[in-house]
Amino acid sequence: FGAVGTAGQRCTSLRRLYIHSSKYDAFVADLVAAYGSIKPGSPLEAGTLLGPVHNAGAVKEYTDGIAEIKKQGGKILVGGEAYEKEGFYVKPTIVEIAPDAAIVQTELFVPILYVMKFDTLEEAIAANNGVPQGLSSSIFTTDMKNVFTWVGPA
Repeated sequence: FGAVGTAGQRCTSLRRLYIHSSKYDAFVADLVAAYGSIKPGSPLEAGTLLGPVHNAGAVKEYTDGIAEIKKQGGKILVGGEAYEKEGFYVKPTIVEIAPDAAIVQTELFVPILYVMKFDTLEEAIAANNGVPQGLSSSIFTTDMKNVFTWVGPA
């Protein structure tokens, strides 16, 4: 739900996902498969995860964002286009991209998720803190020491 629910139109939508390099390939493969099963529909209907974006301007933000992602070397893993249906529906998208790509510094309010590898916790923290936006942030780890490093003083 974090990246797709509300079609990415919340300040707290998941936009950047840093995955340890040892887990990256398997995790991303599962995530791409899950995204492929998402069907758009009315958010008023039970079971709908992906509703429309707000208006034609949001569809343009999405398509312009996809074009810019491609210019900056991003690879579309799934999605990357509007649905062929009535309304303002865009496909939830997963993008593989470098953490220092300029587009990662821009907050798009559409369902685009950047996936990026990291090798050390310090590298992930630096990348996470290296953008001007970020109302929320989370860590999933099996080592509680990492939690305190994540939330500790900079």
